[in-house]
Amino acid sequence: MPQLLSFYEVSYTVGGQLIFVGAMGFLVGVLITSWLNNRFPPKPLLAIAASIIAFAQFGILALPPLPVVMILYFINSIGSSSIGIVVATLFLEVFTGRQAVAMSYLEVSFGLGAFSMPLLASTFIALDIWRFLFLITAVLAVFLAVLSTRISISQNGTDSSARPLDASGAGKQIPLTPGRKMLTLVLFGLAIFLYGGLEGSLNNFMSSIFMNYLHLVAYYASVSVGIFWASMVIGRALTGVIIRKVTYKKYLLTNICGAILSLILFILLKNVLLGYFFVATLGLMLSGIYSITLVFANFSIPNSAHLVTPVISGLCGLGMALLPAFTGFSLDHAGMAATLWYIVAIACFYLTFLILINRIRGERSFTFFPRVSRKKLRARSF
Repeated sequence: MPQLLSFYEVSYTVGGQLIFVGAMGFLVGVLITSWLNNRFPPKPLLAIAASIIAFAQFGILALPPLPVVMILYFINSIGSSSIGIVVATLFLEVFTGRQAVAMSYLEVSFGLGAFSMPLLASTFIALDIWRFLFLITAVLAVFLAVLSTRISISQNGTDSSARPLDASGAGKQIPLTPGRKMLTLVLFGLAIFLYGGLEGSLNNFMSSIFMNYLHLVAYYASVSVGIFWASMVIGRALTGVIIRKVTYKKYLLTNICGAILSLILFILLKNVLLGYFFVATLGLMLSGIYSITLVFANFSIPNSAHLVTPVISGLCGLGMALLPAFTGFSLDHAGMAATLWYIVAIACFYLTFLILINRIRGERSFTFFPRVSRKKLRARSF
């Protein structure tokens, strides 16, 4: 991001607008793919989406005028969201009873790609050939378009007795009325909207945060993105193990609290080495929040994957649009410190909506201990 903005000689506000345009493309892709996903098989949809990405990346490689870059980025985001929706819906429908474990493996693969590119970017930036990153992405998209026509998709994974299974943890969840289901979906949507803004702000402005808050040069600052995604990959690999033993509710509540603590300590201590450390812990905490929120929403509102998955994915994309756009504006007008506290506030609001969801589902907001009825408590006291 800093190199692209520097090349076009524009501010972080324009960078936020670029993120907004991309996330709007993501949202449009969600809406289109939600309609197509019910009418066409997944393989041609994946091939078309990857081809769209390849076209957009080859276009950006030429570094055309900025308005054209924004159009191409919009198109690119349509393709990327289409891939996400098709694959996520397929996983949720096939891997019944172990959706979180399966999604965690999928997220590991995604994280490996997101981890590799920033490391490659830091090298390309140091060599002053950063524009060729778009060429690499375009070639990978072409490879994906070809590969998606040759993969075999089996529906044999629907056996709920297969191992490993999720811990789930609905416990004694009360049956939800249609009104409560809709309210639950709305709250999940608001929560994932905030998470999209949180991850989008960190992912797009992490280098800028290290450059302006900790005063590092560009190629050292870009390493922070690599560390963030490396810890994301590790955390997602661990999620597949943890979620077999820990309920969705406890996983999400614990991790968002850990993310909030990491952000606060990063702001207060303001040290380069500790900054890298807290970026790593932040990646670990955030690693599984999107996938487990998606699975938790589908678990709480059963038999609605074709509704819940696009809503959650779309609102996550919308959050990645609106909130990072405001982050860029805040960096220009309010300063780095105020912007960092704004990012902390986003995480805190996610926590608030998660607690409300658990209340509606008839569970306590956060406890590591089993419930004990008042009658049993009185018996123990004697």
